[in-house]
Amino acid sequence: MSDFTLNHEPRPWREALSVAALVAEQGRAPDAVATAINGIFVPRARRDTTLIQPGDELTLIQPITGG
Repeated sequence: MSDFTLNHEPRPWREALSVAALVAEQGRAPDAVATAINGIFVPRARRDTTLIQPGDELTLIQPITGG
């Protein structure tokens, strides 16, 4: 079985899994996280069409605000 990583944790890869679908599966609001695949930023507008591939390293980053 092929895997990808999500925030450094291995996950089973599924065909046609988009970044947007994975964000939703994680229970995250789309506007509350930034996303990157293999260190390259994925804009919110491209998450639906960006498919996760075996071996990809996906990072979900929740911006921290405050002061």
